[in-house]
Amino acid sequence: MVHLVSSLRRWIFMVLAVLALAACERQPDGPHVREAMQQQLDDALDGRVLQIERFRRSGSQALPDRDGRLVYFDAQLKLVRDYDFTQWDAHNVSTLASLLGAGPKGILGLKAGGNAAGDLLGVYGSAAFASDGGKAWQILPSAPAQPLPEVDSPASVRARPKESPEPTVAEVALERLGSLLTAHTAPSLPAAQRDAIVTEAMDAAYQQAQARLARAADTIVLAGGPEGGAYAEVAHRLAERAQQSGLLFHALTSEGSVGNVRLLAEGNAQFALVQNDIAASAYAGRGRFGGAAQPELRAVASLFPEAIQLVVRAGGPISSVADLKGRRVDLGLERSGTRANALAVLAANGVAIETLGGVTGSGLTEAAARLAAGQVDALFATVHAPALALQAVAARTPLVWIDLLPTDALRASGLVPLKLPARTYPGQKEPVQTLAATGLMITRADVPARQVESMLALLFDAGGGAAAEGSALAQISRRTAREGVVIPWSPSAERFLATPTTIKQPPK
Repeated sequence: MVHLVSSLRRWIFMVLAVLALAACERQPDGPHVREAMQQQLDDALDGRVLQIERFRRSGSQALPDRDGRLVYFDAQLKLVRDYDFTQWDAHNVSTLASLLGAGPKGILGLKAGGNAAGDLLGVYGSAAFASDGGKAWQILPSAPAQPLPEVDSPASVRARPKESPEPTVAEVALERLGSLLTAHTAPSLPAAQRDAIVTEAMDAAYQQAQARLARAADTIVLAGGPEGGAYAEVAHRLAERAQQSGLLFHALTSEGSVGNVRLLAEGNAQFALVQNDIAASAYAGRGRFGGAAQPELRAVASLFPEAIQLVVRAGGPISSVADLKGRRVDLGLERSGTRANALAVLAANGVAIETLGGVTGSGLTEAAARLAAGQVDALFATVHAPALALQAVAARTPLVWIDLLPTDALRASGLVPLKLPARTYPGQKEPVQTLAATGLMITRADVPARQVESMLALLFDAGGGAAAEGSALAQISRRTAREGVVIPWSPSAERFLATPTTIKQPPK
C-alpha cells in the first residue's frame, strides 16, 4: 500500500512537471520576440533606423481575451542613422513608445533636438503575441499606455476645510443652487431639461468663480481641452511643471478651440490652446466668429501639428469623403476645432451636412467607442497623432484612416498638408495623406508680461528633456515655435523667441 501511494505521488509529480514544461513551451521565446520587434521597427521606420543590440525577455502573462501571451522585455537599441523623434511629419516619441509597448517613461535616451547615429536607447517594453494553436506566434497590435491622471489645482485655489460646523455664506449659496436639482417643476418642464439648464448655469458660474479666484491669487489659468485629448495632456504636464517650479497654475477642461477662445475673451483664462485656423478666424471675425472679431488675441508659440483624421471601420463602404453621404458621422463637440474642420472638409468636398445619415457630436473617447460598437459609421478628430483613444480602439478593432487632400479653400484657412507615417496606429500599414492645423498657445494683449514669460519658460525651459515624456509636449521646440502663426505676436513672446538664451527658471 505504501509503495502504491509513493508511486502515485511520483506519477502526479511527473504529470505536473510535463504540464509545466508544456506551459513554458507554449509561449514565444526571446529570439522570436526580438526578431518580431526588429521587423516591426523596420517596417514602421521604412528601413533600419534602430538596431536591437541587446535583448532580454523579462517575463510574460496570458492575454485575458484570447490564446496568447504578453511578453515583457528589456532592450538596448542603437541608432543606425540620425532620426529626430520630435519632428512633426514623421514618427514621434508617442508612436515609438506604442511600437515598443513602452509606457511614457519606458524609453531612455531620446533627445529633444533629435538623436544621432550611434546613440543608444534603453527600453522597458512589451509585445503581445497570439497563438494559432500550434507552434507559430503572431505579434499583435498593442494598446497604448493609460491616459494621464488629472493634476490637482494648487492648494491656494482649493476650498479650505471647514473650521466650524456653521456653514459659510458661500456654502449656503451653493446649497441653494443645488436645491434647484430637486425642486418640483411644472409638467411642461421635464426633469432632464431642468437638469440641463441648471448644469449649464453651474458650469458657467464655476468658470467665472475660478477666474476671479485665480486673478486674486495671481494664478496662471490655461484653457486646455476635453479629457483624453492632446490639449488636456499638455495642460496637465504644464501644471506638473508649474508645481515643481512653485508657480500657481490651473488648467481648465473645455470642449476645445472655439470654447477656449470664448474663455479667453471673457477673462476666464489668461492663456488658451487653440488651433491656428480657429485663432485666425476669431481674430478676423470670420466663420463661426462672424461679426465678433477678437483683435486682442496674441500668439505665444506654435506647439505641434494637429492632424485632421477621418476614421472608419475596416471593410466598410467608406473610402472617401464623398462616401459619407447617407452615413452616420460624429463631427466632434459643438465648440471644438474638430467640428469646425469637419464642416470645412465636408464643404470642400461638396458634401452638405444635410446629406449625412445622422450627425452626433462627442468627445474623442466616446466617439471612438461608438465607432467600434457600430453606432456611428465614421468620426472626425483634429488631434495630435497618435491619439490615445484611437490607439486603444485600433488595437482591438480594425480601423481605416481616409486620405484627405488639400484644396485651395482648406489651405487658405491655415491648414497644411501632413503625412501620418505607416503604423502611427495599430494595424495602419500604409501612410495616410491628410491636413493639419497647428496647435497654438495664445493669450490676450492685456495679460501681464511676467505671466507670458512664465508660460514661455514652462513651455521651453522647465521640461528637463521633454522628449522623454512620450507626449505631444515632446514636439514643442523653439525650432518650430513660429510655424503656422497667423495672428499678431505677444511682444513678450516675440522677444523670448528672438533671444538665443533662455530663462532658466520661470519667474515668480
